[in-house]
Amino acid sequence: MKRYNHKPEDLSRLLSHGQLSGIQQQFSVLSQFNQVLAELLQTPQLGFCQVANIKDGRAVILCSSAAWATRLKMQRDAILANFRQKILPDLAGLDIEVSPNGQNKPFSVQEKAAAAYQVKKGGLSEQNRQQLAALAASSDGPVQQALQRLLKP
Repeated sequence: MKRYNHKPEDLSRLLSHGQLSGIQQQFSVLSQFNQVLAELLQTPQLGFCQVANIKDGRAVILCSSAAWATRLKMQRDAILANFRQKILPDLAGLDIEVSPNGQNKPFSVQEKAAAAYQVKKGGLSEQNRQQLAALAASSDGPVQQALQRLLKP
């Protein structure tokens, strides 16, 4: 039998050198791009377009409609200059595309708290209730008491 001599590693070290750190860095860069784009377009939220990716040194902006894509293409040089000046000086270019589904969801990460387990009122069906009652009648001791507690409304 093989013995493992591997010691536990520090969690902060794993997170700072793993795949998660790369995703976190990409998220922060994309959020910076989206902030600069919102400032340039003078809108508080980017519901119609967003910087979605950086591929081959080029920023990819997805728009919800062809009209917004055309508007951004007319401002491509100003947007690219701002991106280079404020965030990434060696940005190769800018691709402006229409989103395939025609909608853009705001670029954000939302965490939801785990919902507490709740039993529905009258959670047992009548058939299940009858089966538990028959089982409780045929058993004795603590099992019978537990089944009877389950049957109480």
